[in-house]
Amino acid sequence: MKRAFTLIELLVVIAIIAILAAILFPVFAQAKQAAKKSADLSNVKQIGTAMAMYLGDNDDTYPQSYYYKNDQNSSGGYVHWTGTILPYVKNLNIFVSPGDKIGGFAPTNYSLASKNKGWGWPGGQTPQYDADIDVQAPRLSYIGNSLLMPRKRKSSDPMGVTVATAIEEVGQIILFGAMTEYAACINGSSVASGQAYKTHRPANAILLEDNGAPFHGEAVDQVGRPYYWAISFQRAMADIESCKSGTPATGLSHITYITPDRFGKGSNYTYADTHARFATLQDTLNPSRFQWGKRAYTAGGGLVLKPGTTEPVE
Repeated sequence: MKRAFTLIELLVVIAIIAILAAILFPVFAQAKQAAKKSADLSNVKQIGTAMAMYLGDNDDTYPQSYYYKNDQNSSGGYVHWTGTILPYVKNLNIFVSPGDKIGGFAPTNYSLASKNKGWGWPGGQTPQYDADIDVQAPRLSYIGNSLLMPRKRKSSDPMGVTVATAIEEVGQIILFGAMTEYAACINGSSVASGQAYKTHRPANAILLEDNGAPFHGEAVDQVGRPYYWAISFQRAMADIESCKSGTPATGLSHITYITPDRFGKGSNYTYADTHARFATLQDTLNPSRFQWGKRAYTAGGGLVLKPGTTEPVE
């Protein structure tokens, strides 16, 4: 007599498999995300180590976030901090986060014909100049803090480089963070180069007035002030959500250049002492433990004040 499974038995087995899959798939997804987070942490730690070696060879002076190759304008391309420390890295892949949904932005200028030297570019990005003229990692998931690495495009620009020994509590000030994954959040304009995807620019978390205009450091009147104001978490999130919805970043604070939630509720950061750790945006903007700089080190050293007060951040 032949024996076989009944229809009910088959349905029960299928139901059990479906229940097990529903339980296990989220666990697998969490494990995969945790692995990406660990790999990303390794990336930012290696970038920090490369910066430490650079500082050792350059009188403890942080590099510029970027500068014009011709010391005049962007037509000759940019030299970016990733290009500056590349001799200490030797692996372009560490500039791309495994958690970056777009695989990192291309340089501001790249060649369509060469397909950005074979690295391609994320959907929605277009080059300012169709040429491989930027000295920058071909795909980039990380961004610098302009209060440590200035936006000093040319010799006549007002911001200046700073030395590591001038930094207060180096273990508490962010050097690198996660770059935004939204094209509109990095899209901006400047007098020198018009509208473009400014992937070479650094981020910062300060304002010129309390809850006021953003600090960018391009104009002389923005540098050398006695006081700046830390951006509040509420203002930061409002600006980030604004550009994520498609509003160009022009006029928004430069905290929009970061991704605050690459891994769940936070992202990995490299600090000025080159150690790396995970933090939420709210943690980094806490005025009682402000992690973006107690002073505008590259803009004359003015104090950074708590939002809504005349008290310095702590």
